[in-house]
Amino acid sequence: MGSKFWVFFDELTLLYETIQHGKGKSAVDRKIFLSLNGGDSWDRAFQNGTSSMDRTSLNIAGFIQPKYVVDLLAQDDADGFLDRQLFACPAERDCYIKDMRLVPDTTPRPLDIFSLIRGIHTDAGEVVYTFDAEAEDAAVEYMDGLIDRKRAVPDDENRRGILSKAKGQFARIAMVLHVLNSTVIQAFDLNRAEFNASVELNEHWHSKHISLEAVTNAKTVMDYLIDQKFALMPPEIRTPDAYVHPVPQVPGCDDTNSETGDEENNPAVAFNGHFNDLANTGGKFIKKLVTHGREQLSASYVAQRHLMPSTRTPGCSNPYKVEAAQAYIQKVCDIGFGSVERKGRSAVFAKRKYEDLADVARNLLVKFNVKEQEYKKRKTCE
Repeated sequence: MGSKFWVFFDELTLLYETIQHGKGKSAVDRKIFLSLNGGDSWDRAFQNGTSSMDRTSLNIAGFIQPKYVVDLLAQDDADGFLDRQLFACPAERDCYIKDMRLVPDTTPRPLDIFSLIRGIHTDAGEVVYTFDAEAEDAAVEYMDGLIDRKRAVPDDENRRGILSKAKGQFARIAMVLHVLNSTVIQAFDLNRAEFNASVELNEHWHSKHISLEAVTNAKTVMDYLIDQKFALMPPEIRTPDAYVHPVPQVPGCDDTNSETGDEENNPAVAFNGHFNDLANTGGKFIKKLVTHGREQLSASYVAQRHLMPSTRTPGCSNPYKVEAAQAYIQKVCDIGFGSVERKGRSAVFAKRKYEDLADVARNLLVKFNVKEQEYKKRKTCE
C-alpha cells in the first residue's frame, strides 16, 4: 500500500514561508515535497538508522488568505511546485442564525464517511479505479480539450504548466468524487438502518468503475479551479505579434530563415543596450542559460525563469519582459553559443553543440566556470 500522509494546516502561509526562507532557501524541501507527492520512493537517514518508503502519497490541505495566493502565483515556478497545488477561493457565504437547523440523527458524521473510505481501501488491498465506457469517452474529450487550451497560450510557461498538470488532477478529482458519492450514500443507508430495520443494505455498494456522473462533476470542479488560478495570476504573457527575428550581424550566430530586422517594427531592439557587454558582465546568466539542460528555450521561457539579467528601469514594473529576453538570446547567439529560430510567433534560442563551438565561445565557458559536462547535460523531464 505504501506510505500515505495527509497534512492539514490551519494556516498554509506558515508552510510556504518555511519553504521560502528555510535553510539554503529550502530547495531540498521543495524537492522532497515534489517527490512525496509524485509517489516516488523516499529514504531518510536518522542518527539511529534509516527509514525507507517504497511508495509515497502526500496530500496537503489547509486554509490561506487569497492575497498570499496572488503573491505565490506571481512567482517563478520552474519546478512546477505550484502547478501541483489547487486553490479555491469561493465567495463568502453567511447564514442567519434564525435559518440554522439541527442536523437530523440519520445524518452521518464525517468520521463515518472517512472510516468507510479507509475500509474499502485497506480490506481489499490495492484498489485500481478505471472509467466505465461512457465516462472514458467524456474524460478523453475533456483532457484533449485541456491540450487545446495549453496550445492557445504558447508564450506563458506558468499557464502551460498549470494546464499540463490539470489532466492528471482531473482524473484524480473524478476518482475522489466517485468514491465520495458511493461512501456518502452508504453512510446514510447505514445510519437509517439503525433507526429503521426495514432498510436494506446493498452488499455491493462500491464500484471500481468511475461513473459518467463523477466525470461530469469533475469537469465542472476542474474548470473552476483552473479559472481561479488564472484569475489570481498576473496577466497572460504573449509574444508581440510585431516581433520580427533580426538578422544576425556578428559571425558565429547561424543565419536562419527570417525577415529583415526592422528596428521600427521590432520591440526587442529597444533592449539591446542592456546586453552590450555580456561577455564581461553576463557570465552568471549565460551559465544559467547554457547549462539549463534543454536544447531549445523560448524567449518567454527565458523571461519567466529569469535566465537573463534584469532590465529594471525607472517606471518599469516588469524587468523580465519577453521583448528583453528576445534581445538577450540574440546577444548570446552573437557571441557564439547558438542560433535564434522562429516557431510560430515565438523566438527560440537553439543551443549550439559543444563540439561545434568556436574557440572564442569555449574560452568564455572557461571564464564563466562552465565545465564541458555541465554544458552537455540534458534535462529529461520538467
